[in-house]
Amino acid sequence: MMETIYHLATVIDTAAPIEVNPVAPPGANKFMTLVSWVSWGATIAAVCAMLVAGGKFGWDRHQGTADSEAAGKVGKTLIGCVVIAVAGAVVGALTS
Repeated sequence: MMETIYHLATVIDTAAPIEVNPVAPPGANKFMTLVSWVSWGATIAAVCAMLVAGGKFGWDRHQGTADSEAAGKVGKTLIGCVVIAVAGAVVGALTS
C-alpha cells in the first residue's frame, strides 16, 4: 500500500505541468453588457424605492400616523440595496 502511494507521488511529482490558457466563450461580451445594464437598472430601481419608502415614512411620521409597516419597507429596501451591491461584487470577482 505504501509503495503504491509512493509510486503515485513520484509519478505526480515528475508529470509535466498542465498549461491552461483561459479564453472567454463566444458572446461573453454581450453577456457582460447585459449584466451591466441589469445591474444599473437594479441600482436605479433600488435608489428610487429608497426615496419613495423614506419619503412615505417621513410623511407618515410628520402626520403622526407612522407605523412599523412603513419602517419595515425602508428596512427591506435597504436589505435589497445590500443584496444588489454584493451581487455586483460577486459577478465582478467571478468574471475577472
